[in-house]
Amino acid sequence: MKNFIKFGDCKVKIIGGQIMSRVTANEDKGEEVIRRIRVVIPKSIHPDGTIDAEEMAEEPLRVEPDEKKVTEIGDIVMKLSPPYDAAIVDKESAGSIVPSFCAIIKYDKTLNPTYLLAFLNSSFCKDQLKKQVTGSGMMVLSVGKVANIDFPLPPLEKQKEIGNSFEESQNKLKLIRQIAALESKKNDIVFKELVKEYE
Repeated sequence: MKNFIKFGDCKVKIIGGQIMSRVTANEDKGEEVIRRIRVVIPKSIHPDGTIDAEEMAEEPLRVEPDEKKVTEIGDIVMKLSPPYDAAIVDKESAGSIVPSFCAIIKYDKTLNPTYLLAFLNSSFCKDQLKKQVTGSGMMVLSVGKVANIDFPLPPLEKQKEIGNSFEESQNKLKLIRQIAALESKKNDIVFKELVKEYE
């Protein structure tokens, strides 16, 4: 495609997650636990580009994990299984381990992180990812398949513009979801009051 490069050629490092059985302690078998670590499980990665710390797991370690597979603020974590959502690491999710069904994406400062996030969460990207696994019988992506997708690389100003637009739209969606949740609670209260009236 014209004006596109392969994602793996755009100054990003795509790092496969940690195979957890190699580092976790089996407490039932009396294995020594050196410390506990939080785990960015796929369920905690949301399509709005955030990681929900409350949905992260915690695992006991018997050995220290590969430091490349532990998150730092600003990293992007991506699910390698459908729906292939990606999210940015913040203070709450930094220092967590990424398991093998996810990947960490580290990027050069010449790339805008919210643009990368907007791209990875776009249907344009996800359609390409689905094609990478079509016919294989396995829906889980390899790091190589992620690196192989076509990536549009506009100037930094355009990246910022697209990234800001993505951020604004996700903030609006979050607000709508919060309002919907409050309306649902309000509805529940109305029916609880009705039940009391008719008891």
